[in-house]
Amino acid sequence: MTKVTQAHIDARTEEILGAAMKTFACKGVVDTTMQEIAAEAGLSAGAIYRYYPSKEHLLRAVFADCTQQNQATFEQAVAGTDSPCEAIGDVGRAAWAKLKSEGSQEELILSLESTLAAVRQPEELGAERREMLNALIEMLEGLIQEAQASGEIDVGVDGRALATTLLACHLGSGLLLLQLGDSVDTDAVFSVLMRMLPGLAPQAT
Repeated sequence: MTKVTQAHIDARTEEILGAAMKTFACKGVVDTTMQEIAAEAGLSAGAIYRYYPSKEHLLRAVFADCTQQNQATFEQAVAGTDSPCEAIGDVGRAAWAKLKSEGSQEELILSLESTLAAVRQPEELGAERREMLNALIEMLEGLIQEAQASGEIDVGVDGRALATTLLACHLGSGLLLLQLGDSVDTDAVFSVLMRMLPGLAPQAT
């Protein structure tokens, strides 16, 4: 019997996740079947169950994959700068650039569909979705705390509230972009946010 290598398993898993993301975004989480995901991935209906026993397991894997991608984007954006405030700006630029990249509409729809699925199935999916969002908030909060320690942001500012606000602005911009298209100037929105950050610096006495 031919031994299945880890490389083969990893490649097949990536194919399934890609197919799931595309199908979820196209048809919605509720209406998508495992058979349709299998067909998109070029697999038999039975083969996909060897990797993921249910649609809920597959959606959890999508959440985990998104978390890993967010972590990689975050780490890449903050590398090479000693200023926490500049790092916050670099993270923002990477996030806002993603809103305008190829395939962004599909990703935005997937994010919205995932949110709705987690709300509708809190027992099965809620914890994973919350974990993904909290991970983003905590990464931003860590940068904000570093900026407070270096004197770039006032220590009186609630770091978690600021991190939540920045994330909310990004998610909200994505939602408006889906509905209003190019009439939403995401570059201008980001520019306004970056102009607000220096206003949070400690006031000279």
